[in-house]
Order: sequence, then structure tokens, then C-alpha cells
Amino acid sequence: MSDHKILQYPKSPYLKTSYYEDTAIQAFDTPFRKKCLVIGLLFWVCFPFVASSYVVHIANLSAIAAIGAMSLNLLIGNTGLLSLGHAGFMGAGAFTTAIMTVQFGLPIWIVIPASGIVGALLGLIAGLPSFQLKGIYLGLSTLAIHHIIKYGCSEYQYYGGFGYGIVLEAPSLGPLLLAGKTVWFFVLWISAFATALLIANLLRSKPGRAWSAIRDRDIAAEVSGIDIGFYKILAFVVSSSLISMQGSLYAYYTAVVSVEEYSFGLTVSYLAMIIVGGLGSVLGSFLGALLITALPYALIILAGLVDLSFAVKEHFSVIQTGVFGMVVILFLLLEPLGLVEIWRRVRCYFELWPFSYKPLTIIKR
Repeated sequence: MSDHKILQYPKSPYLKTSYYEDTAIQAFDTPFRKKCLVIGLLFWVCFPFVASSYVVHIANLSAIAAIGAMSLNLLIGNTGLLSLGHAGFMGAGAFTTAIMTVQFGLPIWIVIPASGIVGALLGLIAGLPSFQLKGIYLGLSTLAIHHIIKYGCSEYQYYGGFGYGIVLEAPSLGPLLLAGKTVWFFVLWISAFATALLIANLLRSKPGRAWSAIRDRDIAAEVSGIDIGFYKILAFVVSSSLISMQGSLYAYYTAVVSVEEYSFGLTVSYLAMIIVGGLGSVLGSFLGALLITALPYALIILAGLVDLSFAVKEHFSVIQTGVFGMVVILFLLLEPLGLVEIWRRVRCYFELWPFSYKPLTIIKR
């Protein structure tokens, strides 16, 4: 019998042959994604040196917002638990930073983890009603906790004699002084990428699969042996801890802590970010944070280019709110899966170009 050679063909990066390959983080496993990585890194490194200080400031706020959006998306999009109190958790992290910095003079590398611990404890308390409550009732219980936290912070600010806000000095990490928008650009975006990596790995782990099961059908998850009470509490703890550390970063970046910053409207903004970006998506949280954060500044720039009447200028803040709501409504009607679905279609087009390809239509029930 003649010997037959077995031809070995190179493995396609687009085809998966095992469950482990399919569940692995596939951020840069295709030629198209590798090219995007190189271009993205070059853009990220050069951006703060070529952009204006105003644009870099907007990018810094977007990085902070992305951390908050990812933490809220972990709870709502991945676990199916409604929270309306995340602005309060963010405020708790900011005021923890103010207390530990102003009164005790502790360094940033101690203060930020301590803010996360405070947020985790508050998340534990906020998650207890999830044993019995669902949907809007759970959301109202977290809203009550938001008002309790805000009241406590307001009393501390008033009776502490801090007036309209607590002023913080620029922190330092060893010899590096964290001052200036360019330095903060790298610190904040590295923190946002680290948060994204943490959440992406959590979603691939046992808790992540349990959270997805609870979101899809909590009764079936409980029958399957998942301790839904434990994993609901865990989701609240992780989410509130992350957004409290985000509040700490925000306090350091703005150098002022004021209770007026952490109103219910801030929670609505984060809800809009995950709706516009895409529920349950880490990338969608980034995209939604970028759009919702930049939208008011874009309207201000646009208003400066157009000769507006006095009446329009006088009520411009109301117009901003109306445009903000219109954007959310348009996404809910025209693209309920958010910006991440638009990006998926664009990515499919360029990955397979020049071949014509119509991406699958995902129907969300």
C-alpha cells in the first residue's frame, strides 16, 4: 500500500472547534483585530499630545464614565437586576476619598481600595432586598439607599464647614505627581481598560455564567442548583465596589468633592450609556460612555457655530436635555441592541471585504 500524506491546513482564526476556544477572550485573534489594536494603540499614545486640552478633558471624563457604565451594565445587562442608586455609590467613594485624604492624609494607593471596600459594603446592603424584590421594586429600594447616602454626604459637607465642596490636593504615585490632563489621560484610560479586562474575565467564570442564568430565567437557574441569592448579592458587591472606586478617581481628577455632583440625574446618564451602548456588552459600555459624555459638549460647540436667538440661548440647558432624551428614544426604536451592534456590522463588513456579506439579524426577545 502506498503511503498517503495528510495535508495540514492552517487553522482559521474565524472558526472555533471547541467550547474553550469559543469562550476565550477573542479580542485580538484575527488579522483585522490585530490591525485595529496597532492603530488603536498608536492613536491612544499620540492623542493627548496632539489634541487640545479641552478635548483631552472630555476624553478623561469619558474614561471615568466608561468605568461607571461597565459596573452598572454588569448588574443590569449581565445579571438582570435594576439599580437606581449607583450615583449614591459613586458619591460614597468620592466622600470616602475626601475624608481619608483631607482628614487623615492617606495616599491614593490606600484610598482607592478603601473606597472600593466601602462600596462593597454598601452593595451588600443594597443587594439584600434582591432576595424578595425584582424589577422596579428592587430599583426603588436602591433609589432609597441612594438618597440615604446622599443625605449622609450632605450632612458631612455642611457640618464639616466645607461650603460648596471639599478641595483635594493633587495625589502622587511615588515620584509621579498626578496633575494635568495628559497624565490623568493615561491613568484613567489604563484604569478603564483594567476594569474591562476584569469584567470580561468575570463573565467567563462561574459567577459570570450564574449571572447570565439568573438574568435569563432565575427560577430555572435556582432549579439547576445555582444559589441565586448569593450570586445576586455578589453582583451588587462587585458592581458597587467598582463604581465607588470610580467615584474616588473622579474626586481626585476634579480635585473637588461636592454632594450636588451625585444626583439621581447622574444615574439616569449611566442608564442611558448602557442602553445606547448595548446591554450586557463591555465594548457597548465604552461606546455609550463616549457618546453620552461627548454629546453635551458637541451641542455647546455646535451652538457656538450657529447664531442662536436669545430665547434659545436662555433655554439651552432644556434643549440639551431634550436632545439627550431623543437620542435614547431613537436607539430604543431603531437599534435596541445599541452601538455595539452597529460596530458588529461594520466589523463584519471590513473583516470579509471585498466579499459581500449580510450579517445575521439578532432578534432580542
